[in-house]
Amino acid sequence: MKRRNTLKLISGMAGIGTFGTSIVSADETWPREEKRSQRWFSHPELMDQLDNIQQRARANVTLEEIGESIEGRELVVTTVGSGDTDIFIVTEQHGGEPHGTNAMVEELQHLATSGKEYAEKVRNELTVHILPQANPDGAMRNQRGNAEGIDMNRQHHYPVGATNNPSPEAQAMIDYVTDLNPLWVTDIHCQGGAFSGEKDNPGHYYTSSIYWPTNPEADPEAVELSRQLNVAMWDQVDGYANAQLSRYPGGTGAEIARNAYGIRGYGSVLMEMTATHEHPALSGQMINQCRKQIEVMLEDTVDDVLFDRDPDRADNIPDRPARTAWKFAWDQPPHE
Repeated sequence: MKRRNTLKLISGMAGIGTFGTSIVSADETWPREEKRSQRWFSHPELMDQLDNIQQRARANVTLEEIGESIEGRELVVTTVGSGDTDIFIVTEQHGGEPHGTNAMVEELQHLATSGKEYAEKVRNELTVHILPQANPDGAMRNQRGNAEGIDMNRQHHYPVGATNNPSPEAQAMIDYVTDLNPLWVTDIHCQGGAFSGEKDNPGHYYTSSIYWPTNPEADPEAVELSRQLNVAMWDQVDGYANAQLSRYPGGTGAEIARNAYGIRGYGSVLMEMTATHEHPALSGQMINQCRKQIEVMLEDTVDDVLFDRDPDRADNIPDRPARTAWKFAWDQPPHE
């Protein structure tokens, strides 16, 4: 694992982990440094968390740097388990959407350290690969795009090994996932929200919107598996701790991760968690629900229940309200 000189330390950091602290400018204070919050990780804080999980693990945990961001921050996949089936999960392709990163750090801690039945059987039957904070330059700025403003989630149609991808973050993910050949991929985002009592609220409070590949070139078996994963979440999470799931109104573009990995032949799921920092009281609920949705898919896969679910039932998941009816926190664009 490469180390590099630390040009700038975050105020109050307790130390440097295995990866060091990859801050690239000594002259700029990043928004995530200016506004410290338990609702998100800065990149150095995340690296320390991953180091800590590996050090405390009671099971097989590896940390692998799969590439770097434009500004040289490490893209680190944490792998838990020793099973024959690989699963890949990514968070924070959009840097202003941190709930998934928080949730997956908690899930990694549980999978790596817990002796409970769920964690043990997942570790034994699956190998779970998680890339938290796939867009660290955007995360440090709390912005959607990477350091050059490129939307990482519009760059997944490039071939393996491409050198002209404007998002090195997306290319690192393409190369890693294609080599991994996982059973399924899940891409976790935040979507702002329609909240009860707000102006123009259509009357529904959906805590998560989910979807599957819809590009016409997507592999039919991959689409079926993706729909089964959506049905699993709808069956087991809708109504859990006030959770309400809907179908995300996503497009068919091959450049979007949800579609691109379906085209490559993997099950592919989009999770859009409702609520961002404008509504801090909902943050804990969204983190817990995000973990629950992932755990349902992992456990269903281990137990083979997943493959008996009727994929046609995915069409019964209610549509999310139209975008024009929604208020979006932080003025984030209302699309995956």
